[in-house]
Amino acid sequence: MAWLKEVVERAERERGDWEGVLRRRELAPRVRERLEMVKAAALGQGVAGIAQWVGRSSPTVRLWLRRYRDGGVAALADAPRAGRPVKADRPYLQALEAAVESPPPSLGLPFDVWTSDRLSAYLAETTGVRIAPGWLRALLARRDFACGRPKHTLKHLQDPDEVAACQAALAEAGEKGGGRAGPVRTPLSG
Repeated sequence: MAWLKEVVERAERERGDWEGVLRRRELAPRVRERLEMVKAAALGQGVAGIAQWVGRSSPTVRLWLRRYRDGGVAALADAPRAGRPVKADRPYLQALEAAVESPPPSLGLPFDVWTSDRLSAYLAETTGVRIAPGWLRALLARRDFACGRPKHTLKHLQDPDEVAACQAALAEAGEKGGGRAGPVRTPLSG
């Protein structure tokens, strides 16, 4: 197992590098797991012990340790995913959060409540990235923002005295017709 000795030697030389990477909060969980494998190897653990500890097979542990030996910390990252690159990158998501957390009038907009259509149009104008309102709602849900319909009332336009008079009139009408209903069918005589 000369290759494992090479892994340990490289890990000892680059200890500061991979320990610094392990301290980062935004580190992807799979990369963190692979770096923990390297750390365990540097601490003297064997492949079987590391495999049991991380819950992976011994060939998987050997694969990642050899990759580290050949390419260092950078070799432990995932390969780029196939498909279209994301439109909602970090700057877009920061602009989304900033817009949602501020009322539209404070941004110079002529409305009081965000809708997904309005928010999509505003972000398209400010960031240059157009995302459909339905997908925008999904992004908001992922970031724990609640989406819902605003409850519009006319309470602020009502006169309290007139409301009280109407409620009294309804109560009085309810008392007059409040008797028990008669039978639906009456028996025919004879």
